[in-house]
Amino acid sequence: MHLSFPFILHSLLELPPSLLLLFSPLSFIPRRSPQDINSISPVLRQYGAILLSSSIFSFLLSVTPDDILITSNAEGWTLHRLSAVSLAFYHVFPIFRALERIQGGERAVVFPFFGTGGSMKGMGGPGVHLITHLVVGGALLRFALFS
Repeated sequence: MHLSFPFILHSLLELPPSLLLLFSPLSFIPRRSPQDINSISPVLRQYGAILLSSSIFSFLLSVTPDDILITSNAEGWTLHRLSAVSLAFYHVFPIFRALERIQGGERAVVFPFFGTGGSMKGMGGPGVHLITHLVVGGALLRFALFS
């Protein structure tokens, strides 16, 4: 079985936040009110479902042959290459969000998954988000353009 590294990377990166959004959506909202449970939770759960579906789709692409040609104006492009462009485009927005958080004064790099004194620190902070989304988005774009 052949595994395509950029798709596996995307699946692994998006799986934890998708599950957290599905099962504990308000953990992403630092200051919340009781109204948030009814108004924000469904939207965050829906976003978690979209992330999970992209993770599943990406995993399925990683285990299927990369020879499915698209017969249209995208001559020479396989399903995998077009999917990689689409998934790479998604990673642009978390990159911008991380940059905004860093520019807003949030601490850029926190040791992944831990805060001070070994306490849990969510998903690592905006610096970790910036680096991981740059790497995964770049790997997907490289796959799309040069495979």
